[in-house]
Amino acid sequence: MRVAPPPSGFWLLAPVFLLASTLTAAEPSPATTAAFDHYAKLTEESFKKTPAPHHWLWLDEHPKEQSLVWLGQSQITPQKTLDQEHEIEIPDASLQDWLGVVVLDGVTLERVRDFALNFGDYKYYFKQFYTDSRQVKRDGDTFDAFLRLSRKQFATVVLNLNVTASYVVLDPTHAYIILHSTHIGELAHPKEKDPAAQERTPAEAYGYLWRLNQYWRLEQTRDGVYVELESLTLSRPAGGLSPARFLNGFVQDFPREFIEGMIEALQQAFPHPR
Repeated sequence: MRVAPPPSGFWLLAPVFLLASTLTAAEPSPATTAAFDHYAKLTEESFKKTPAPHHWLWLDEHPKEQSLVWLGQSQITPQKTLDQEHEIEIPDASLQDWLGVVVLDGVTLERVRDFALNFGDYKYYFKQFYTDSRQVKRDGDTFDAFLRLSRKQFATVVLNLNVTASYVVLDPTHAYIILHSTHIGELAHPKEKDPAAQERTPAEAYGYLWRLNQYWRLEQTRDGVYVELESLTLSRPAGGLSPARFLNGFVQDFPREFIEGMIEALQQAFPHPR
């Protein structure tokens, strides 16, 4: 069967229509947000429970990786939280869940806690990611902070992050930190004098990073502290026709690089005693 050719001018307008369709979902939909929140809730429930002997860390269920970490080899691995053995669908978004594990010999849980919650020095601790950082407010063991994240691949991506973090002690040898982003703004012109005023509106944003959750699980042992650092990132789906996103690969590469870099920074901050 023959098909009539498209009307005159169609091929000139088609890219415009396609580009418009990729830009309509600049913000996560309510369904996307609800699915992410459900995924995060189930993830957090796994370590809020009272620790049982040798049954709290991810390492406790993975003896091979535990042996490698004990020998001084950090581990970076993707994670997937299930809901009653079923995968959780995140519609119209890219969710990545990465875990980094390391043992810090000869240190105390309190020293690692102070390091992780010292947001004012994140620009020094994790300088490969953050160009600015400061604590905004503290209320007991709850912290609000501002972080400016900058990554350059093919293009420079600069994001303003407002985060809130809570520190919880389960017992003298187990504690965790839950960090949630409360605002993420994309900078349209990072080199301007007032970058905060240059944030794209949600409708104009590319969707590099919609949400960021981080979880620190800390376990004190006789030899040091086991640290499991997990990161959940929610972004617009990779691909599309937006040039800035297509070229830099941020959505695909950043989540793993982020965990790798933070684990490396921890090892540098707490080197193995000689």
